[in-house]
Amino acid sequence: MFHSSDLALRRAAAVLPSRFGYALTRRLTPLLGGERRRWIGSRVRQSVHDLLADESLATAAAERFVSEMACDDLDAVTSLRWSEEDRLSATTVEGAQHLPRTGPAVVTSFHFSGGFRVFDVLRSRGLAATFLHAPPRDPMRGYDAAIHTMRAQYFRRHLNPPFIEPGPGARERLHEHLDRGGVVVALLDVAPGALDLRDHVACTLLGRPLRLPIGLLRLAARHGAPVVSYDGRIENDRRTLSFHAAAHGNDPEGLLRDVLRTCESVIRARPWTWQAWLEAEVLFTGGRPRGPEGSFS
Repeated sequence: MFHSSDLALRRAAAVLPSRFGYALTRRLTPLLGGERRRWIGSRVRQSVHDLLADESLATAAAERFVSEMACDDLDAVTSLRWSEEDRLSATTVEGAQHLPRTGPAVVTSFHFSGGFRVFDVLRSRGLAATFLHAPPRDPMRGYDAAIHTMRAQYFRRHLNPPFIEPGPGARERLHEHLDRGGVVVALLDVAPGALDLRDHVACTLLGRPLRLPIGLLRLAARHGAPVVSYDGRIENDRRTLSFHAAAHGNDPEGLLRDVLRTCESVIRARPWTWQAWLEAEVLFTGGRPRGPEGSFS
């Protein structure tokens, strides 16, 4: 989606005060990319229209989607260039009362813009967080490789363990982390076929059937851990992170339904913040994503 000129813009924005950096990114990014950027806007508009049946939301999403993605990548650059204090001061946190004072806990979302800041917020509250993260299967180059490397450097510098990969041994490592009172951050809008996940269940999103992974929520139920959903966005050229009321219970599928209700409400309210529009059909058909960013679960 982005190219070397976009990377130069991200780096320039990262040396500015946060509001000016987000404003510069939001205003200039749509001007770069030409026909490619217009094609993306058209694809997003059609996907939003097909799933939400709302022309005004489709138009707004087409106009704002690329800028939200760009600001999300700016957060990756500033995660290394700004101090944690500066990153936190540039973030508005809503619903912090929904976070537990101690672990274990699962903090989960879909791929919403701005979610990367969740780790700073959790760390500032003394919570030991790790990320359930699958590195990209396909080689990455240029802009995408640079942004992914910055995120990975942040994980290695600030999280313990830096991340846990799905696959053999993952369930045991997640169990150990929760058992020690840790917090697991995970993104659930992943087609099971993308990562060859075996533990997934049928559910519904935006009125359409799909299958989503549920293994982590089984562990949450086993540990009696609250499941807190969150989302991010740019608002008035400022990063805003919202935490929603925790879901509790010993029924993993019930926990998943709670997460889906929350995430669907966010998609319907601010569709431009959901990063999955270009791969929506892949998500709903359960296939492997085509994009360069890789997959999280």
